[in-house]
Amino acid sequence: MKYDKLDQKMLEMKDEIFAAVKENVAIESVKGEPEENAPFGAGPKAALDNVLELGARLGFKTVNLDNKVGWIEYGDGDEMAAVLGHVDIVPLGEGWNYDPLGCEIHDGKMYGRGVLDDKGPIIGAVYGLKAIRDLGLSIDRRIRIMVGTDEENGSACVKHYVNSGEEMPAIGFTPDAEFPVIFFEKGAISGRIVKKLDKKPEVKVLSITGGTAANVVMPVCTMVVEGDFAFAESDGIKVTKEGGNTIIVSKGTSAHGSTPELGVNAGIQLFAALREQKVKLGGDLQKVVDFIMDKIGTDTEGEGLGIRYTDEETGTTSLCIGVIHCTEDECSFTIDYRYPNHTDSGEALARFEKEARGYGLRPELRQSANPLYVSKESELVRKLVSVYKEKTGDMTEPLAIGGGTYAKAFQNMVAFGPVFPGEPDVIHQPNECAEVDKLMQAFQIIAAAMYEIACK
Repeated sequence: MKYDKLDQKMLEMKDEIFAAVKENVAIESVKGEPEENAPFGAGPKAALDNVLELGARLGFKTVNLDNKVGWIEYGDGDEMAAVLGHVDIVPLGEGWNYDPLGCEIHDGKMYGRGVLDDKGPIIGAVYGLKAIRDLGLSIDRRIRIMVGTDEENGSACVKHYVNSGEEMPAIGFTPDAEFPVIFFEKGAISGRIVKKLDKKPEVKVLSITGGTAANVVMPVCTMVVEGDFAFAESDGIKVTKEGGNTIIVSKGTSAHGSTPELGVNAGIQLFAALREQKVKLGGDLQKVVDFIMDKIGTDTEGEGLGIRYTDEETGTTSLCIGVIHCTEDECSFTIDYRYPNHTDSGEALARFEKEARGYGLRPELRQSANPLYVSKESELVRKLVSVYKEKTGDMTEPLAIGGGTYAKAFQNMVAFGPVFPGEPDVIHQPNECAEVDKLMQAFQIIAAAMYEIACK
């Protein structure tokens, strides 16, 4: 087969590759407080140093740009092909069966925070670069493996790279998503809707709180009412009395904000129960409830607001309320709206704002992400699809997704691997893990893709 020598060279280094992955995963590189020479905290800085030291030890040119982003480079040529990854991680969290920093292998799976996202793939790419060099494969573009340290918290690392005037890639991919290749990522409008509660509700609501993040379907929503408030329990909703107050807890089902239809929004569930029981809170708080239920409710595509768009190639809009926070003086809730290609985002934003103002609410919304679209007929997508099909025999078509990846940082870049179609989503979850053989296969695919995009 076309990549036999490259595959074999990667296999010869398997133990070395996984030892390097284990060494980096052992570093708890969650974003922390800025320190001297560590703008995103000591952990991300240590993880970046570790990868750059690996690159130098393997004989490559390395650069550290202000301890925010670094790179490892090989080859000659006027153009540069990039592989973009990151070594910062989300918090370890609870619920692990094995040490999240240990890279333990159980039943053929390697467990650890960052094994998939994104330490494993970026270290696999470093060894792919070594394999290409050691085999003497001819390439036309330099290959630069770019290592970021703030992807999980806004990607300030690559923004710094761009703003510093560094060389832009001619072509590239980030191994931080799924195979076969993601050719489109939806644009996004986000922010919050706010209402000052000048006119107090007839029911004395002390607080309404719910949600974990703006881009996550609200899993729990709690309303606290002063006194003995008559409210019936129902599926997903429990009522307790405590300290002279009535506490109503609505439990839904979490899902990513880009796929809200896969979850049950606890806040919507609570407000729907209020309507079913003909409970009117009254005052300005009622306006918030009415807007949410009249214009959004269980609709996850923006139909009620008149901002539903659909595109045959890239999908349909999505709409999610992620976090709600109400005190006796003010109520606000977050909006996560994502849209496909050929959407008039300016029109959607204006319509959303108009509808909110119609209920006396104050919209604080903004265009938070532009769409990423790289044609399926482009050199980049064709080469990546070809590599994937050659290596797996899988004919799955390129994907359009609602989520966003590191690829949006640059032109002519897409997300490519490391997760195979049909695999469970364990990224950001307790027990993040990967089958060792599958992860090794992903590294081989990444190496072959690096070679292909470096050839004109």
